[in-house]
This record gives sequence, C-alpha cells and structure tokens, in this order.
Amino acid sequence: MWTEGQAYAVAPEQLDIIDGGRAAISIGLLLACAIGFDLPDLAFGAVAAFWTCLCDPFGGSWSRFQTMAKFAVLGAIVFALSSFGAHFGTVAATVTLFALVALCCLGRSYVPAFGPGPAQGSFISAIAVVIGVSTPRPLEGAVELGGYFLLGAAVTIVISTLIWPNHTNAPGRLMLVMIYTRLRTMLSALTDLDRAPVSAAWLQYETLTRRAVRIAIERGRQIVARRLLGSRSHGHAVDVAARLFAVLIALGQHRKGSEKFAGDDVSLLRDLDELLRQLIDCLDSGATTSDSINQKASLLYSRACESQNKVFGRCIAGSAIALMSLAGTSSSPPRQETESKRVSPRTLRKPTMPSSVVWQQALRVTTAVTACHLIGIWFDVTLSYWGTIATLVVMQPAFGNTWARVIERATGTLLGGLVTAVLLMGSPGDVMMTLMIVPLAAAVIALRTVNYALFMIFLTPMFMLLSDLIRPADDLILLRAVNESLGALFGVVASILVFPTNERVAISDALREAVSANMSFAASVLRSSHRSDLTETAKAQADAGVGSSRAEVAAAGLSFGKGAAASADSLKGILSALRNVCGASAVFEILGNGDHAGIDRQRADHYRALSSALEMQLRTWTLRDIPKPLTYPGDALDQAVDDLALAVQAFIRSYGRGSKIPGGHI
Repeated sequence: MWTEGQAYAVAPEQLDIIDGGRAAISIGLLLACAIGFDLPDLAFGAVAAFWTCLCDPFGGSWSRFQTMAKFAVLGAIVFALSSFGAHFGTVAATVTLFALVALCCLGRSYVPAFGPGPAQGSFISAIAVVIGVSTPRPLEGAVELGGYFLLGAAVTIVISTLIWPNHTNAPGRLMLVMIYTRLRTMLSALTDLDRAPVSAAWLQYETLTRRAVRIAIERGRQIVARRLLGSRSHGHAVDVAARLFAVLIALGQHRKGSEKFAGDDVSLLRDLDELLRQLIDCLDSGATTSDSINQKASLLYSRACESQNKVFGRCIAGSAIALMSLAGTSSSPPRQETESKRVSPRTLRKPTMPSSVVWQQALRVTTAVTACHLIGIWFDVTLSYWGTIATLVVMQPAFGNTWARVIERATGTLLGGLVTAVLLMGSPGDVMMTLMIVPLAAAVIALRTVNYALFMIFLTPMFMLLSDLIRPADDLILLRAVNESLGALFGVVASILVFPTNERVAISDALREAVSANMSFAASVLRSSHRSDLTETAKAQADAGVGSSRAEVAAAGLSFGKGAAASADSLKGILSALRNVCGASAVFEILGNGDHAGIDRQRADHYRALSSALEMQLRTWTLRDIPKPLTYPGDALDQAVDDLALAVQAFIRSYGRGSKIPGGHI
C-alpha cells in the first residue's frame, strides 16, 4: 500500500498472461525464422515485435491497431534513418542521435497516472534511434533494417488485433478484489483506531491508507475504461467502492472528533467487515454479488437505521444501500466498440504544440543521451548503447522520480543479471537461447504494467540473451553492469544540471491543485444537498482525494533547506487541513442540510472565492487579504475551511517567506 502514488508503485491486478502469450508467439516466430532462414538481421524484427507489445494500449482492437501501427511506422523510419546517419562517422552519428532522440521526445506526454501503464510509442522510438546509431549501415542496409523492423511490428499487430485480439477478464476481477480488500483494510484500521486512537496510527490511516484506497479506485476506473471497454458491471462495482470509501472517510472524520463508538455501533462495523469479506470471496470467484450478501446488506441497513448515533447510522446505512445496488448489475461481457471505427471530433483535432515540460525534458534527455553516447565512444565501451538506453529510460521530469527509477532499474538489473548468469552457464547455442528468450519475453510483457523493477528482472536476461544472439560478446554481465552504471550516472547528473526541478514551483502546483479540488468538493456538497443528482459531487470527491494524494507525494520528496523544521511543520499543517476539509465535506454530504438552501449557496460561493484567493497566494508566494467570512454560526465544515486558509498562510510565511501586499478584501 505504501507504494501507491509513487513512481515505483506496484499494481499486481494488472498482470496479463494473455498479453505475455501473444508476445511469446510473435517473438518466437520471428526468431525461429531468423535462425531457420539464416537471416541474423531479422532478429531486429523480433526486437520490434517486443517493442510493439510494450506499446499495446489495451482497449478495442481498432484503437489498439491505430496506436501500434503509428509506432511501427515511426519506429521503422527513425531506425533506418539513425542507422544510415551513423554510417557517415562519429560526428554524423552524434548529430543524428541528438536530432532524432529530440524529435521522438517531443512526442511524449507526462500526464499523471495511477500506476504503471503501456509505453508511449515516441519513447520506444527514441530507444530504436539509439540502437540504430549503434548499427551503422549504408542506404540499402539501413532500409533493409527498417523493413525488418516494420515486418516484426506487423507480425505483432496481426497476432494481437486479428488472430488473438481478446484480452483476459482476469485484470477486471483482480482489480475489484484489490479495491475491496483495501476498503476492508481501511475499515479494520478504523475499528482498531476506535479502540486505541493513537495519533501516529491516525496519521497513517489518513495518509497511506486513504491514499492507497483512492488510487486503487482511480486506477480501477482506468482499467474499466481502457482494458474492459467500459464494462458496466465492473464500472458499477468501482462506483460502489468509491461510495463505500466516502462513507469510511466520513466515519473516520466523525470518530476523530467524538467519543468511542457504542457497543451496538461496533457490532455494525464488524457486520460490515464480514460483508466485505464475503463480497471479496464472491468477486474472486468471478461474480459481482450473491443473494446472501444482498440479504445481509438489507438486514444491516435496517439495524443501521435504528442506531442512536445519527452520523454513524447514516454512514452504515449508506454502505448497505451501496452493497445492495450490486445486485442490480449483471456479469455480462464488456460492451464492444460499435462506434470505434468512426472518425470522432477528437481524431480531427489539430495537434497541439508540446508543453514547456515536454520541451525542457526533451532537451535534458537528449543532452544526457548524447553525452553518454560520446563517453562510450571515447572510452571504447563495448555495447555502450546499453548505457545510452539506460540514460534515456531513467530520466523523469521530477528528480525524485528519476532517482526512484534508477533504484528500481538497478535492483531489477542486479537480479536479472544473476538470472542471466545461470542461463549462460551451459554456453547455449542459438536455438537454446531462443527457447530461453521466448518465455522471458512473455513474462516481461505480462508484468509491464505491474511494476518496473519486476519488469527489469525479466527484461535484463531477455535483452542480454537477445543481444548475444545478434552481437555475440564476452563478459556480458560485466558489460551490462558497467553500462547501466554509466547510464544511471548521466541520467542523475543531467536531472540535476539541465533544467533542474524548481521545488517551489513543484510544491506550489501540487498544493494549488489540492486546495482547488478540496474546496470544490466542499462547495459541491453544499450545493448537492439541495438536488438529487450526486454525479458532480462524486467526481469532486475523487478529484479532491487525488489532489491531496499528489500533494502528499510531492511533499515527501521536498528538501526545505534553511528553516527546514518550520517549513516542514507548516506543510504538514496544509496537508492535515486538506484531509480535514475532505472529511468534513464527506460528513456534511452524509447528513445533508436541506433546510438552508440560500445560506448553503452563499457558503459555496464563499468557498470558491476563498479557493481562488488561496491559489493566488500559492502561485505568487505572497500574502494577500482573503474574503471576509459570512456572518452566521459556522459548522465543522466552515471550521475546516478556515483552518485550511490559516495553514496556507502559515506555510507561505515559513517556506515562501512572503510579505503581505496591501489591498482591500477580494
């Protein structure tokens, strides 16, 4: 759970054996042809087939075909161009490397994700450039290499979209089991906290536990949309989980500010825990719910309505209603694409210019890759393209993520090197190496969206064997270690020296997003208490949770320098205040306030104005006047919002060292 939200997140529910099987067939077929027809360069087609599998975006066959076909064409072109450019010597090779890697990097995007995902075609194409530069050929030879690349990619596309297009339902089942298991963990933690409310345990509950559940739910939404083609049953189950999560947040907020739960209430918590256990078993078997679960949820609802604790009773009743709604879904197969082949407005939209982040990262990566390439040439390092690829892969826009990727890659490479040493003990021939490469490739593709370190454990021996098949060399393991170290060094140094991350800007952006999302959630619950449609509120709560999680992750890697203690304490104050706003909003949503529609609308408008003022303070690092509070007795939500405003100002004073700008109230 503690890895959630980090660059090294682990997502076991995304294991996909069928993807691995498709990769094994594609790569095995191409390597068999390379050996059988004595076409060594066809092994590059096997590499292209593997890369095409990495770029498979999931979803419908048509969208997958488009994505993989675009990569196939781009990869073949840059592979041939880089090989031909390197034919003219070191200077031409270096210029070609710089230009083509920069071009490929400009096609990347850095959208925040909720865990590992498919590789971007432009990124893999940059790796193809590195290998192309290390394989100089005249024009005819370069075109031939590009043709083999295109052939390998085409074989994978045909197998993946025509011959064996179906994806397994296992990720959907595992995804739901993971989400509801984490919900049960959160409920168990709340029960333990009710017995022994230790401050450190509360902090873990409100940070790590809540973040793990939130990100699991949002990753579940992505899996439903991308891998399960919008399956209604899975989508509804994720929505129910989100509702249960909101209830648990409200229960935690209520318990933190009140006395110990009564005996009858604790009994209801245990019954809810048992219901979740039965539901997890049911989901693991492939069903969505059962008659027994539905009946017990109905009984739980009746008992919750009799609770003397109004907030507690409504929370448990809301949980029961959510669980009963699962009975209204079916386990029908995912909806298939019916409109996917039509040209949508999004398809016709003109491409946008790369953002400043993309431009800066492209320059950083290209500079580091070129420097590593030149050092490899200068010291005549064997298989130096391994180090260049390592530099390309480890570099991330945020330095903390780069360092995390270096550690993951080093761990995976070390363990993978040990696997390679075992596999090479018998000096296997080409056929035996092919038989080793195929299952390794299957494991790599099956694990590609699970965790990068696990991915590297199998990728390292696979590519070392494949490299030895294409370009035999002695001391493979030593060469891998030297090149990986060199690549990681250049990646880290470039991250520090070329467009280094501005911590003030990074934490400002994260906090502004979190403040905006949580204040929007608070305003939304005020408005939603007077209307029946809660879709907007549910989305606002999800955005608030994601925003807070990203702010917590950004804060964890922050170095404050001078005045570190005061700055760290004030930042913790903001994060705590954000959690309190989210919790108080969840409680308000449960209780409602239907008798004060006019006042609640004024409060919502006030929250939005206050949010804009706080965001401006965080953007400019200056203290400005904030909107005057409304003249009416406030509740717990108002108090939480006021505390957030004070926390933001305290943080700016300590970390931003801002000075107050005179001016009237906004």
